[in-house]
Amino acid sequence: MKDIGLIEDDEVIRSAYGKYFNLTQSFNVVFAVSDIKDALMIKHIRPHIILLDVSLGSGSGIDGIKSLSQHFKGSRIVILSNLQDARLTKQAIENGAAGYLLKSSSMAYIAESLLKLDEGGMPFSPATISHVVSTNDHNNWVDSIPELTKREIELVKLLSEGWANKTAADKLNVTYFTVNQHLKNIYKKLGINSKSELISWYLNKKHK
Repeated sequence: MKDIGLIEDDEVIRSAYGKYFNLTQSFNVVFAVSDIKDALMIKHIRPHIILLDVSLGSGSGIDGIKSLSQHFKGSRIVILSNLQDARLTKQAIENGAAGYLLKSSSMAYIAESLLKLDEGGMPFSPATISHVVSTNDHNNWVDSIPELTKREIELVKLLSEGWANKTAADKLNVTYFTVNQHLKNIYKKLGINSKSELISWYLNKKHK
């Protein structure tokens, strides 16, 4: 059972998602509030996942990702928004979001995507995956990254497309353990500690 926190200013939407997740066998909503400032007042609760809207009464939810990460240490923050914008997706990942889902996706798809976090996946709606990576830039990208081996680059590309570690292992025809070892080496080489940092690094490298 995964504990979820909801930050959504639309009361109807907040209630709908809260009821849906509580009806599943996989999630338990531990708080549902209308703004980041309300979430930051909550003590002694550490949800596994926080679903965060972008358009809030106090401003952009993306700007609050870092403060939420500091307050809810260990929680994965996933954007859940109506806004389908490449710039916002990139900014959210750079600020530490673990994924970017659209409200136009079905609730079942959203729930399934969130469960993939445990497998090392990053939840994206199909439209937002295209904001992170395009399929025709891979060769140029490979030539421009001397820090990583070709296999490490292949792994980073798969992870940046939202694939879970286990699925990436299957696609690369290696074991799950090998993928984790590759990740440890990549993190060490790049001086980072998490997959969200890796995707942020990838985005910055790709758009230079």
